[in-house]
Amino acid sequence: MFRVVYMAIACAAVAAAQDKVTVPLSNPSQPVTVKVHLISGSITVTGGGAAGQIAVESGSRTGRRPPRDVPDGMHRIDMPVGLNIDEDHNVVTISAGGNAMGSSVTLQVPTNVSLELKSISGGKIEVTGVNGDLDVDNTNGSIELTGVSGSVIAASQNGSVTVSMTRITPNKPMSFTSLNGKIDVTLPADTKAHLRLKTDNGAVYSDFDVKLDPAAAKPVVEDARNQGGKYRIRMDHSVYGNINGGGPEYRFETLNGNILIHKK
Repeated sequence: MFRVVYMAIACAAVAAAQDKVTVPLSNPSQPVTVKVHLISGSITVTGGGAAGQIAVESGSRTGRRPPRDVPDGMHRIDMPVGLNIDEDHNVVTISAGGNAMGSSVTLQVPTNVSLELKSISGGKIEVTGVNGDLDVDNTNGSIELTGVSGSVIAASQNGSVTVSMTRITPNKPMSFTSLNGKIDVTLPADTKAHLRLKTDNGAVYSDFDVKLDPAAAKPVVEDARNQGGKYRIRMDHSVYGNINGGGPEYRFETLNGNILIHKK
């Protein structure tokens, strides 16, 4: 079964217009994946919604800058903001065109759902109360995941990454990274993991009992002299350690910011 829903959102110059649609799933008893890809805008996802459907609400950005060079006696008529929503075998894909700059997308989803959320600029990505595989990427904005379960890959270039997990998927690696922002992650107390920690301009704090493993940060030697190249040694500036005896690798990395790992 394949469904396509197009949402057109007309908005005034300052006030935000909103529209809402419900997307029925092909097979509610099977795993669900939701993908949202925005060029510019915020994404908010809340779990605990009705089974068998995804509720999608979209609104335009408020408080935009006044238009420039408006002819005397005339006013601007904004172009519609559109979302494309596809449902194909329980995979819901939401994308926006160029006119959706600065729009917001709000979703109500079943608790058990995997998410792929991506935005380039202009907003924050927030997820609450979801259990599944979460892949979240916000280039120029923050990420906040609250009361989530499963596994997480969260990356921001210019924003903080804040994650609070109630349960984790055993034996699955996770990653929390930022270029310019703080990493603040709360994990269940019984989490078993091998930590890879790196911050160039910040510090690392944790209330877990982290058993450091200096031997893990071994230099990498590359010898290409027999092909006319160079002999090179690369030093890994990461710190490695285990919590609760070790497990899959959890990567925590930022260039500018602190790393905080809390025990729930």
